[in-house]
Amino acid sequence: MARPQQPTRSPSAPDDDAVDRGFRRLADPRTGGALIGAVGASVFVHANRAHLSAAWSLGAVVVWAAALVAFAWAVYVMPRRFTRPRPVPRTAGLVYLGSVAGMIVLIQVGRIVLEARGAPAVIPGVIVLAVGLHFLPFARAFHTPMFRRLGLAMAILGVLAVVVGLIWTATATAAIAVLTGIVMLAVIIENALRDRPRRAPW
Repeated sequence: MARPQQPTRSPSAPDDDAVDRGFRRLADPRTGGALIGAVGASVFVHANRAHLSAAWSLGAVVVWAAALVAFAWAVYVMPRRFTRPRPVPRTAGLVYLGSVAGMIVLIQVGRIVLEARGAPAVIPGVIVLAVGLHFLPFARAFHTPMFRRLGLAMAILGVLAVVVGLIWTATATAAIAVLTGIVMLAVIIENALRDRPRRAPW
């Protein structure tokens, strides 16, 4: 009887637990998920900068563009350690769905309350808060501590945006929402830098 052959790996396929560049691992959740985060961060910036003065809006675009370049380098170009992902529990899918559902409910409730108070311009602060809180359960469910740092930062910014918007001006809410997008990119960049080998080539 012929001996079964062991499956072979393509020479071009990346190995697990190796130093590699993100553009070679586009199917990896650490690169694909980062792209989704960058898109969300960009939405926060561009959906809210229109409520700022022309000078501040232009400044936001410049900072966002610089952060996006840094993001692309850190996530897709810089050599990083890609360790074998830990298997996620069976409940991870339920955690994800529950978190998304909770986020949507919080946004809708916040919208109703703020519109009733005549402060619809503060709704972006609620969105920041809701998105941040929905990230927190992901840290444990997907073995990704970055979600805890990101979620806490966004939750704090969201509360600040709502409070300042209600007691001062909704322009501050928009400014904090723009800042949130930059912070999201910064957290993703910092998380990628944690995986950089000490003597990795540029």
